[in-house]
Amino acid sequence: MTRSRGSVALAPGRRERGSLSRGEILEAGLLIARRDELTRLTMKKLAEELGVTPMAIYRHFRDKAEVVDGVLDLFVREAAVTDHEASENREDWQRWMLFTFRKMFSALVETPGVMPFLSTASRFGPAAMEALDAILGVLRLAGRSERQAADAFAVMCAYTIGSAGLASAWRAAEGPRDSEEGLRQMRLSIESAPRLDYPNVVDGAADLARILQTFPFEMGLERLMQGEQPERSQTPPR
Repeated sequence: MTRSRGSVALAPGRRERGSLSRGEILEAGLLIARRDELTRLTMKKLAEELGVTPMAIYRHFRDKAEVVDGVLDLFVREAAVTDHEASENREDWQRWMLFTFRKMFSALVETPGVMPFLSTASRFGPAAMEALDAILGVLRLAGRSERQAADAFAVMCAYTIGSAGLASAWRAAEGPRDSEEGLRQMRLSIESAPRLDYPNVVDGAADLARILQTFPFEMGLERLMQGEQPERSQTPPR
């Protein structure tokens, strides 16, 4: 069914001129990231998704890089990683970080298409800056120096992104992975390796199968945090 504005009929799937907003473009870009991966985003595909011409998008964004920056910031805003049940007690920094990076991990696993761009974004957007500021603030409150806080963030962020990449790849792999049968098949596959060549692998088959079936993200994050020691000479910020 065609729409009309006055006496002008619009083709099916096309929008009225001037009705497109910057926010709608970014929402469409994030949809493509979730469905097809952000690497496949083109101005043409984005225009088709919105029912407009590419020129309509260029009225709001200079180029694809600016669109990608905006999509990444929208992704961070919707992930809302610092909005959780531990938010009211920032003094319990380990619990706060566990909740924060757990949300980040879940968001990345659900939208793996954004991961290739996380290290190449030309700038941090407002949502990313807010999340980063909150994380650094909690680490400083826990007694970390500015350098320690930045280093701790980098380590936990790298671990989370890498873990999400592995978890997404395993999720996409064929075969059952979240069942007793999947666990049994994986254990048998590991145990079938030549013991003389790989004795430690074969002996650890049961534990390796368990870990490979369900990625132990939280266990790893907790161990990272346990190794974090503040510089006691530093005074927490007021």
